[in-house]
Amino acid sequence: MIHSFKTMGLILMLLFVIVQSPAQLGSKTEIADQRVEKVLKQSGWKYSIDDDGDFELLFDTENGRDQLVWIRSHTEDLSHLEIREIWSFAYTSKRPFSADIANRLLEHNSQMKLGFWQVKKFGDKYTAVYTAQIAAESDLTTLRTVVNAVVKTADQMELELTDSDEF
Repeated sequence: MIHSFKTMGLILMLLFVIVQSPAQLGSKTEIADQRVEKVLKQSGWKYSIDDDGDFELLFDTENGRDQLVWIRSHTEDLSHLEIREIWSFAYTSKRPFSADIANRLLEHNSQMKLGFWQVKKFGDKYTAVYTAQIAAESDLTTLRTVVNAVVKTADQMELELTDSDEF
């Protein structure tokens, strides 16, 4: 009788693990940071959450243009600081950037009060990403200021480099 209870318990535990595993293994969705969501709800901005758990927002800019911006849920720690990134694309290429484009982005970096240009590779594409770092628990005023700066900067550079509105 004792062996049958142990056996039944092991079987039930094994079934529980089997039933739970596919859902956990197949899920790519990361958890969105509730601190960001709380502030975004205060802002009134429309947003969606992507598969990485990041917040994606689309803003209207000048002359009928628009610009996508992402607020990362993932944060990084530096000593006592918890840092969050806000970023937006401006340019993409299947090849490494030309010297002219790379130098333009570097020159622009030296003029910025907040944020910086970086090159990230997504799949087979090289992408110019304007990124600003803020405290992970920033308030609405800070978030609004930084998001607006990222949107404006990325959109202006996209227009300068491509004369299009892809992002």
